[in-house]
Amino acid sequence: MNNNVASSIIIGGATASGKTALAINLANKLRYKYGIDAEIVNADSVQMYSDLKILTAYPSDDELHKVKHNLLGILDPYGSSSVSSWLDLAQKEIKRIHHDKKIAIVCGGTGFYIRALLNGVADIPQIPESVREYVQNHFKELGRDQFFEKLSKLDPISAQKLHKNDTQRILRAYEVVLYTGKSLSEWWEASKNKKNVENVKNNAENKEKNEDNEKNMETITTTLVPITLIPTIILHPEKEKIRERARIRIQKMIEQGAIEEVNEFNKKYPNYDGALREVIGYREISEFLQNLQHNKKNNKNEFTHDKSKLIENKLIEKMCVRTNQYIKRQSTWFRNQLKNAKFINEFGDKSDILEEVFEYLTKCIYRPIINCNGQKTAE
Repeated sequence: MNNNVASSIIIGGATASGKTALAINLANKLRYKYGIDAEIVNADSVQMYSDLKILTAYPSDDELHKVKHNLLGILDPYGSSSVSSWLDLAQKEIKRIHHDKKIAIVCGGTGFYIRALLNGVADIPQIPESVREYVQNHFKELGRDQFFEKLSKLDPISAQKLHKNDTQRILRAYEVVLYTGKSLSEWWEASKNKKNVENVKNNAENKEKNEDNEKNMETITTTLVPITLIPTIILHPEKEKIRERARIRIQKMIEQGAIEEVNEFNKKYPNYDGALREVIGYREISEFLQNLQHNKKNNKNEFTHDKSKLIENKLIEKMCVRTNQYIKRQSTWFRNQLKNAKFINEFGDKSDILEEVFEYLTKCIYRPIINCNGQKTAE
């Protein structure tokens, strides 16, 4: 591998910010500028599933052809994509990519995945299956609103950070506090303190190697940089611009066949209640299809193309509202949780941001004893 290039790079950001485009453009520039290849490691929880590719903004065939992607479409609709399971898979892929002397570009909008890769996962005891089943049944008995209200009392910090429609994560928060007596935030804080102690120790052990690298800037090898210092780029376009981009993307999804996709999925998996149920658009389109069927059945003579279009426009509006809410939550999360990352206030498909990206990577890479904020980690 070329020694002037980081062995791993992270690209994150809200939905519709252009993460995949930036990852592909970056990989192409690395190939032509440094003569080395890169592979993309998916860090988007819903893109790990093999179904609903339109709604999950799965990379196109052209994008998949340009750069090899990993951890895409590996789960069936009832599979689990927990943080710990993703981290295990991602670390194995990254290790293989490095072994093949390639760059690993970790790309996605699931912040919990990115944080886990940077900081590890909290040392939470394994929750017994009996407890998990109890929590799931309790959720069904109470209903979403009452269940979330109880979670707010047990773990107010997690409830404040999570949306009540994020079924998988509110169940996780509930089962952890119920079984361990400690909230997720308490477990994360304990894990963070432990990680800080380990980082101080690692920096001291790497001091001598880093000083040797200082003497020969042309032959620096960045594999000595601790994993917590992986160069991390977060795309953060202006609010109004990303909302407009999201609207255009939703309209394009409908044109590409998102409605037909959900219709076929529901036929294949009737009464589906897995993780993909939380994908923006799935419930909205399912409701749209039910209304469409009802209207056609009861108003055969009155149901016109114009009315069908009107219902479709309302569907798009619902998806836009929910997407905007999700973008806001993602943006807030990244700002609060990954403060040391490089935030770029532009879309990833803008060609002129590559220079800004490479300038940032240069600061992170050419001086291993300098962290990604330009501050010394060891001397």
